[in-house]
Amino acid sequence: MAIIVKRLGKNASRWIDLGLWAVAGLMLLTAGAGALGTVRLYNSEAEVSRSNEVIANLEQLLSLAKDLESGQRGFVITGRSSYLEPYTTALPRIGQQFERLAELLQGDAFQQQNLVGLRSLLTEKQAELAAVIAARQTAGFDAAQAIVLNDTGKVFMDRARSLAHDMELSARRKLELQREAAVKTRNQAIAIGLASGALTLFVCISFGFVTRRMLLSEASAAENLFEQKELLHVTLASIADGVVATDIDGRITFFNHIAQDLTGWTSEAATGQPIDEVLTFLQGPNRQRAANPALAALKEQRIVSLVNHTLLIGRDGVQTHVEASGAPCFDSTGKLVGAVQVFKDVTERERAEERFRLAVEAAPNAMIMVNGEGRIVLVNSQAEKMFGYARDELMGQSIETLVPERFRPRHPGYRDAFFRDPHSRPMGVGRDLYGLRRDGTEMPIEIGLNPIQTSEGPFVLSAIADITERKRAELNLRKRTEELARSNEDLEQFAYVASHDLQEPLRAVAGPLQLLQRRYQGQLDTRADEFIGHAVDGATRMQALIDDLLVYSRVGRPEDARQPTDCALVLDQALKNLSALIQEAGAQVSRDALPVVRAIPTQLLLLFQNLVGNAIKFRRRDCPVQIHVGVRSQEDAWLLWVKDNGIGIDPQYFERIFLIFQRLHTRREYPGTGIGLALCKRIVEQHGGRIWVESGRDEGTTFLFTLRREFED
Repeated sequence: MAIIVKRLGKNASRWIDLGLWAVAGLMLLTAGAGALGTVRLYNSEAEVSRSNEVIANLEQLLSLAKDLESGQRGFVITGRSSYLEPYTTALPRIGQQFERLAELLQGDAFQQQNLVGLRSLLTEKQAELAAVIAARQTAGFDAAQAIVLNDTGKVFMDRARSLAHDMELSARRKLELQREAAVKTRNQAIAIGLASGALTLFVCISFGFVTRRMLLSEASAAENLFEQKELLHVTLASIADGVVATDIDGRITFFNHIAQDLTGWTSEAATGQPIDEVLTFLQGPNRQRAANPALAALKEQRIVSLVNHTLLIGRDGVQTHVEASGAPCFDSTGKLVGAVQVFKDVTERERAEERFRLAVEAAPNAMIMVNGEGRIVLVNSQAEKMFGYARDELMGQSIETLVPERFRPRHPGYRDAFFRDPHSRPMGVGRDLYGLRRDGTEMPIEIGLNPIQTSEGPFVLSAIADITERKRAELNLRKRTEELARSNEDLEQFAYVASHDLQEPLRAVAGPLQLLQRRYQGQLDTRADEFIGHAVDGATRMQALIDDLLVYSRVGRPEDARQPTDCALVLDQALKNLSALIQEAGAQVSRDALPVVRAIPTQLLLLFQNLVGNAIKFRRRDCPVQIHVGVRSQEDAWLLWVKDNGIGIDPQYFERIFLIFQRLHTRREYPGTGIGLALCKRIVEQHGGRIWVESGRDEGTTFLFTLRREFED
């Protein structure tokens, strides 16, 4: 209550003083207004007097000009010198009159310009009058009359009278305006005097009333201030950060419960204590004591912060990672009255930052973080090893330091484009990238870019991998692939040539054996016929084996071009080639609507011909042969199959049947060379698909294969 009374008395005294100063100011204002009105009225009267004098002088000037003309005219007519008296008297006075007018018209550019014109005209008029007088004196009346009759003097005089008339009108207009201004000034002076007196009286009457109202208002304001102080105390006590207030000497005046929890001090024990004895902060790798932000704020009268890796030491020695800031406090007059300090627990955040740092440090790739200006702000140990720089040498440097010279002009543009559209992406897709080591050597690299948004702004974290070994392996693989391709080409060529070259000696053996069999069949003994039969059969099988091997070697030759191929037409041709076998077996072949694919028509024909031929060859004898060619669309391929109701295949032989020269039956049971399914597998794989079988003994067989919808040439 004593504080309220004290504050009330101080403010009331302030308002009384203010009222007295206001009354004194109004009285001075009234006196000043009166004095100003008097001065303005005096100036107006002076201007009026000057305008009147200008008009009078103009009239006098015209009068003198008339005297000049009268004197000249009388002398011309009479020839008597006495008539020149008005002329000689007016002549010097005209110059004096001009000087007076020039003095009166100072500051009026318009009238001064007219005065110059008038003087010029009167000067010319004087010259004309003097010429006439001289002519009358020397040559007589006729010569003077001749000069007068040319009207030159009249023109000058008319123009002079017109100009003087204009000047007089201008002066009279100005005179009228000055008189109006003088009346207005007088009226304003009277009005201001009356208003100032009335206002002074009003202020004096109202001063007591206002003072009473202010005293009541101050009492109410003091009560509100007390309530606001209580509200502020509750708010600061409830805030989620530690809040400490001090007086101007740095002694604690407020200590909220979060500050109590973080320091171990109670509010009662901390209040009145020097803040640097209650709150101890450590910073830096050596854990040196840092200046208290509140005391620094009091000294420097600005906000002071402790941000990076700051430890708060509690009363019991417990260390807490915090961020702290201190700010000076001023009263309504701008006087420094104390400081407030806010600090918060950032232990979890610093743990997360430490985990992030350790993760980056342990990454197998070089990790480099760059800000929006292209400056390096983070480097891990792998980056040091990869580029040959120490960490301190790279921090703050431009990222172009690690870019080869030939790529540097374009690199800032790539960086700017990333920050305009930040999202994770690999850098340099479709082209080779290189990094520059400290020793000037280059290495092929791969970069993954990841945007990171922080309170400091956007950054990009680059994961950089040295792919020198992978490039070397790819080069070796490419060389081996090329060597393998050449080897395969040579092998195919060898198989083709070998198969072709074997034809001739085989014919030389098979031909005579067949002739020998036909000519001497039954003429020799049974043993001889058996030997000849074995020889002919072997030659025939050798011929078929060579033909099949020749076909197998031709699959996948680069000169075979793929083209849009209608599977339905290809199947029709295959069935036509197998028509005799189909008719002999009484086979029935059904189909779905087959697609158009991009393939080698001759190879697709061999595929269908072998699969349908196998279905007829390995048929059951107790039921008619049923064969179905089906198709189903998949995501990126066509699935086709050839299904029969034949003898089936034991699942244990599914992989074996696709190997070359592999047979599951004897040649007496089912003839053939064992190349057919191997040829089918090679054809399908050459077209980017795969082939497999589904079957069981005496359950029929389904050969399934895929053909891609699109094939690359």
